Amino acid sequence: PHARRIAWPGERSPGEDHDPVHPDFRVLERDLKTSTSVEAVKRLLTGAQVAPFEARGQVFVIASAESLTGEAANALLKQLEEPHPGAPRHFLLLAPSQFDLLPTLRSRSLAVYLGAEEEVSSEEAREAAESFRRAVAGWARTRAPVYLLSAAQALAQAPKEGWKDPRSGRPWALAARAVLTSLEDAGEGAAPDLGAQDLRRRLLALAEGLLGAPRLRVRGITAERILEGLVTRHLAAPEGTRPLELA
Repeated sequence: PHARRIAWPGERSPGEDHDPVHPDFRVLERDLKTSTSVEAVKRLLTGAQVAPFEARGQVFVIASAESLTGEAANALLKQLEEPHPGAPRHFLLLAPSQFDLLPTLRSRSLAVYLGAEEEVSSEEAREAAESFRRAVAGWARTRAPVYLLSAAQALAQAPKEGWKDPRSGRPWALAARAVLTSLEDAGEGAAPDLGAQDLRRRLLALAEGLLGAPRLRVRGITAERILEGLVTRHLAAPEGTRPLELA
């Protein structure tokens, strides 16, 4: 009964003629054009000062938590540092990346990666994976920088819908899937050059880096430049060293 009455504000389940309402579930959405104000956070937190109405605890969702102003984040931090001694209060901070939050908030939170908006398959990324595999094989063989650019270009072609939405994680998930698919193909004997342990480690790290790249896209960096930077950093680092991490 509790779960059926939880929904995002303004959404309703099929067949319902009214919005589901649960008094112990609250959502804070961005109230200003580019940020979430301290006043909005304080209004949300007033609900954490009273006992739950029906459930054993309460759930507070902060949407676009990366948009919290400094004052708003500090107001929320005080609540996290001094939780109510009674029923449990759960705070869910939704953001493109944990690194978009203040270090003080991150230190008091558990990061949970929710993955791409929807699952992507190897078949969707197969064409890009093949081009990427050939470019990486050329790099492994010759160490010519032109192959790194070709590899980045192959990943740029993975999402058929392009890179229009800077906040979407799906294009990056498709690019990461192309990298992993190239490894799967290599395992089938399609490209023995990709079987080297060090290169395999670098490609796995590249796939992981691609999944975390949307935070750079949101900051105004073009997808092409991000892809070139990630490919170069992970593949061209000196042998035996760890690729540079994105700041």
